[in-house]
Amino acid sequence: MIKNIINKKYRILCIDDSKLNRAFIIKILTPLNITVDEAENGIAGLEMIKRNSYDLILLDIIMPEMDGFGFLKEFSRDAREQFIPVILMTGLDDLNAKIKGLSTGADDYLLKPLNEQEVIARVFSLLRLRNANTELYEKNMLIKKELEAAKKIQRYIVPSEFSFMDYPSVSGIYKPIEDIGGDFFDCYKIDDNRSAFVIADVTGHGIPAALTMTMAKMLFSISAPKFRGADELMKEINRQMKGALLDTQYVTAFYLIYDKNAGKLSYSNAGHTRALFYRESKNQVLALDSFGWFIGISDECEYEEKNVNVAPGDRLFIYTDGITEAKNNSGEDFGEVRLAKFIRDKIGIKGEEFCTELMKNLNFFIDKTPVNDDIAFLNIEF
Repeated sequence: MIKNIINKKYRILCIDDSKLNRAFIIKILTPLNITVDEAENGIAGLEMIKRNSYDLILLDIIMPEMDGFGFLKEFSRDAREQFIPVILMTGLDDLNAKIKGLSTGADDYLLKPLNEQEVIARVFSLLRLRNANTELYEKNMLIKKELEAAKKIQRYIVPSEFSFMDYPSVSGIYKPIEDIGGDFFDCYKIDDNRSAFVIADVTGHGIPAALTMTMAKMLFSISAPKFRGADELMKEINRQMKGALLDTQYVTAFYLIYDKNAGKLSYSNAGHTRALFYRESKNQVLALDSFGWFIGISDECEYEEKNVNVAPGDRLFIYTDGITEAKNNSGEDFGEVRLAKFIRDKIGIKGEEFCTELMKNLNFFIDKTPVNDDIAFLNIEF
């Protein structure tokens, strides 16, 4: 197995106060296509690492000025993107010393006096591990770049400003917990009289959810002008998505059509969180809901359509459950009731200021509790 990797050139740092030991290491490893640099103590070793890149470090424990344990502590503090294995070399046949070295950051150990075959075997064992780690690191960097590109694309797909909507006034926030997420919202100007709004949540996170989200958003965008009823559109989206989802995937969605001439909102729900509608004339928050299955769980799903009258001063709030299911330090949900109270109490705050204030309120509630779901919402003011 050694023959499989000696064709590659390696560079190793040997840190040992014994010139004889360093010479022995150089003698046995140099013929194996390995360059060996020398340092006589931990301080000198740290200086060498600053100037050069190494594939492996051979480290003595007992040395003047800075011993092996001191070197390992400083070496571990220097956060490194790539793995550099360390082999301890010690004449101490002491279990506690070995345990301390391995727990401090070493990856293997050799007992002095050094055995030529054992040195070669352990060095190449860790070099193979180093190669595998480097390959994994490079693949992770590639994935990271691809995720960053996907993140930029998703930011373009999910609108961040809504100036194309002259009426009603729309604002919103989207915060995925990972680089890319499965929530989305959108707005459509169907014609001069009608506008439509959708919010949806794909099960799961990461790349599968993001790809499904992209497909769902495209279908909603294409289908919105073709259907006068929200229930009819939901049925069509379900039909098109059923065969395209993974076995464990489904989509929840809330879709609304606003008819400006009629002063009416028509809506249909596919298993999503209820929309909240603030009616200014009564200073009251209503929960809007209708019957409908998740999108993608059955070939034939029925969706109910309901209506609500709209007057100037009213507000529609649609959101994903990342808000209401956000928990505080006591495990308590932010909840629909607390969200409805916030909407009713903040009637004088409009647009982006309202969205920012809501996020501040939510962050204050959860304090330092980790968020475990994407957050998305649209604030629609009439």
